[in-house]
This record gives sequence, structure tokens and C-alpha cells, in this order.
Amino acid sequence: MSRSLFLGIFLSSLVLLAALLSFVWTPFDHTAMAIPDKLQRPNAVHWLGTDHFGRDIFSMIMVGARTSLAVALVAVGIGMAIGIPLGLTAAARKGSVLDELIMRGNDLVF
Repeated sequence: MSRSLFLGIFLSSLVLLAALLSFVWTPFDHTAMAIPDKLQRPNAVHWLGTDHFGRDIFSMIMVGARTSLAVALVAVGIGMAIGIPLGLTAAARKGSVLDELIMRGNDLVF
């Protein structure tokens, strides 16, 4: 297995694990503001520090992973819903005007 494939699988798994874990546990409430704790550097309590409102960055990343994965799945779904029928149509009508239109449309998108 190539190094970049392994790295991609590892990072994707890490994001997925963080998203799934955030449904059950986060170190702090990701919306709770604690102004006295604002702009802390990474430490034993706040592993990645806090933002300008005192919110825990690690907790926000864990919850944000949910949104990132949802957006990725929707984007892939839309791409498949449009791309598969167009690809099958272009393949079935190979060499026709319709095939040429679909391929030039793809060129335009790219």
C-alpha cells in the first residue's frame, strides 16, 4: 500500500472517529462561552486551546467533523446522481452529437 493512500485512510478515519465520538462525548460544550478562559494556549485542560470566546477548540473540531462529513457525502451523492446517468448516456450514444455535447459540457465544468 502506498504511503499517501495509507495517510489518506488514516486521516479520514481520524475525522470519522472524531465525528462519531462527538455524538457521545466532547471534553467541553462546544457552544459554551467562558470569557475568562479566552485565547488559552494548548494545555492539559484544553488540548488545542480556546478561541476568543473561551470555547474549547478541540470540542469544536470534533463537532465540526460531523458537518464536514455530511457536506462531503451530499457532494458525492449529487455528483453521482448527475454523473452516472450522463456517463451512461454518453457511453450508450458513443460518437453521436449527444455524446459530444456531454463531453464538451464536462470539459466546460473542468
